[in-house]
Amino acid sequence: MPPGARTTPTDDGIGMVEVVIAMLLFAVLAMAILPLAMQATRVSAGNRDAVAANAFASGELAAARARFPDDAANSCAAVRDTARTGGEDPAATGLVADTVVAACPATYPAALTLRVAVRDPAAADPTASVVTMATKIVVTAP
Repeated sequence: MPPGARTTPTDDGIGMVEVVIAMLLFAVLAMAILPLAMQATRVSAGNRDAVAANAFASGELAAARARFPDDAANSCAAVRDTARTGGEDPAATGLVADTVVAACPATYPAALTLRVAVRDPAAADPTASVVTMATKIVVTAP
């Protein structure tokens, strides 16, 4: 460049002000998204517990239906003997099942209701059912 020639300043790169503004905008967006992410995590945990409870209750009912098939000579006393409280989940989820069997009918054959209520003893209300499912068992004798 010849002596005495003027140079025009160029604006190459990103300045400190632009970086600070970009960080501020990123922080505002993160603060707006954070509550949504936390809510999604809570819903996901609740859904996971509900799925585990449904699987546990379904397994209990399937075992009862396998033990007392519709085409067998099932006695009401044998079905009522399956009632229990606090049966633990074999999958080690911490959930427990309460199996309740309805009263024996007056006439036979009849359908007897077997109900499984799954609850979480570690929950705020350990007596509240997470899920309740029922099935009918055909009984042919008292």
